Amino acid sequence: KPTTLCEIMGKADMWLFRSYWDFEFPQPYLPNTEFVGGLHCKPAKPLPKEFEEFVQSSGKDGVVVFTLGSMIKNLSEEKSNMIASALAQIPQK
Repeated sequence: KPTTLCEIMGKADMWLFRSYWDFEFPQPYLPNTEFVGGLHCKPAKPLPKEFEEFVQSSGKDGVVVFTLGSMIKNLSEEKSNMIASALAQIPQK
């Protein structure tokens, strides 16, 4: 008889979650649960010179990094202008 996914999951000795426990909704976890968030991350590379100069020129207010990822394709001009207007009102670059 073929093994089902539920049977395989029930026999797991350890569960690895690619997340951080403090980012998850509070809930009970079994003792064989381990959070390994960041395990897949690579060391940071230095910023290109022009970006580093921009960040350094921001002064004490700093910068805001705002990203929409692949959702940028779905952003209307109206919403784009609304976001730009809101970001223009804060002291950060």
